[in-house]
Amino acid sequence: MSHVIAAAALPVSLWANKAGRKADIAAGEGWLVGFAWLDQDAPFSDYAGSDRTIMLLEGTGFELALPAGRVLAVRDRFAPAAFDGAGPIGCHLLGGACRVLNAISSWPGLSHTMQVMTGAQLAAVQPGPRVFVVVLRGQIGAAGPLDTVRLTAPITAADDTLAAVIRIEQELDR
Repeated sequence: MSHVIAAAALPVSLWANKAGRKADIAAGEGWLVGFAWLDQDAPFSDYAGSDRTIMLLEGTGFELALPAGRVLAVRDRFAPAAFDGAGPIGCHLLGGACRVLNAISSWPGLSHTMQVMTGAQLAAVQPGPRVFVVVLRGQIGAAGPLDTVRLTAPITAADDTLAAVIRIEQELDR
């Protein structure tokens, strides 16, 4: 049986750099899956040696000022955006506060993927010890929007369900 992690029950804490708020869904040695609130323009915590993926859940979007003058614009809901976690990284809100879903994995050793899937696609997702399904729309069993299913057994969901599937894996080579 898969385990449901209720979003409403997650404790809220400060980012590593104290510039924002977060609620960790699950974490382990070298990896993290969780929510963050972007309440104002602020620097992101430096996760040098890590890959990060961020997805807009609520709000109008933001831009990340990455090293070497690169800018990553995140404007579309439910569209994962991957980037290197090494800082400095600045966040500029495009029209007010946002809530995001994050996945972080450190290398060498770990990697992660974040994919958005429909209810029909979820039946093909292979369970594993670090596979998390965050409900974006609809319901998966007792899990409603923003709740997470730690996938230890196959699941089924209505076709109109939408979910983010995050998989943290051991990496053989980088």
